[in-house]
Amino acid sequence: MRPFEAYSLYGAGNRLRDAVEFSSDPMAAALVASVILFAAIPTPTPVRVMLKDLVGMWVTVAGDCSRGQHLFGENGKYKKWCFDSISEGEWFLSGGNKIILRHDPKTADAEIITVVGFERYADHTVLDVRYQNGSREKWMK
Repeated sequence: MRPFEAYSLYGAGNRLRDAVEFSSDPMAAALVASVILFAAIPTPTPVRVMLKDLVGMWVTVAGDCSRGQHLFGENGKYKKWCFDSISEGEWFLSGGNKIILRHDPKTADAEIITVVGFERYADHTVLDVRYQNGSREKWMK
């Protein structure tokens, strides 16, 4: 093998031929196009809310517990009314978009509700939430 053989015209010709063969392969072209399109798809940024945004009474306007209510107190206490059941405990906000509900403060068990949408209007606020099981609700305050 001669030194600098990799940089010879013969080697360059093979690389050029390989590139031409790759570009004429329809599967390869489809793969490259898919990668480019996938990279161009925008990913939504997570919704960020503050404690003061969540404090108060929220009414479920869409979802499993229609017309249910969630009361988030400034003191970290919460109460939930859904049909004829009532639950209460403590709540806090984690990561700017996760509401953590603890039904029993003595245990580590918690329900995590992710805020996926937050819209403020002149006379009301709408909160889109997703539960751990994937179900979604829309709350209004």
